Amino acid sequence: MRKRFSAALVVLLALSGAAAAGEGGLTCPAERAVYRLDSDEGPLEVGFVPSRGRASIASDLYLYLTTVQRTYWFSFAVSNGYSGMTLIPVSDPQAEAARENGPALLLETRRMDEGLINEVLVSLRFYALDEKLGFLFEPPASGMTAPPMVMMPEIGLTLWYEPQALTEDRSADRDPIPRGIFRLTKCLSEARPAAYP
Repeated sequence: MRKRFSAALVVLLALSGAAAAGEGGLTCPAERAVYRLDSDEGPLEVGFVPSRGRASIASDLYLYLTTVQRTYWFSFAVSNGYSGMTLIPVSDPQAEAARENGPALLLETRRMDEGLINEVLVSLRFYALDEKLGFLFEPPASGMTAPPMVMMPEIGLTLWYEPQALTEDRSADRDPIPRGIFRLTKCLSEARPAAYP
């Protein structure tokens, strides 16, 4: 009888742990979070890298997106009123060239007309979601709990038609990625090395 009770208790504990993991999922500080989205081209990854100071007025974290072709870097912008979060493409903030003045704002260094810049910015909307698929309204920052899911559903438009707007690589060609939700899949044991400035 005691063995059956012990076995039943072990099964119940395992099931409750699985249910808790399914409901609440992995929890992690934002600066250590790793998100993944699988695609036909291969796995895509999103994560955050802390800055030594402030990456932008909205957050002290940079966001990176790694596709099968390359890594893209962004800072966060948040507009006033009923709007949301937008990613601003920057050069690699970990590169030595960013040490003195921080990374370059790529849309300022490209010769693009204002209409095209606005189209690119519209495609760079960033959404952070809680475990119930509710929208969060502040970008992740160091020390905050990482959102369970993030998405940039329109970024694929720019990566297909104007990938050079999002990278320093002038030879960048179409970089196909699907619309989808990046899910928190891993929590690093420590934050990545801080970027500039």
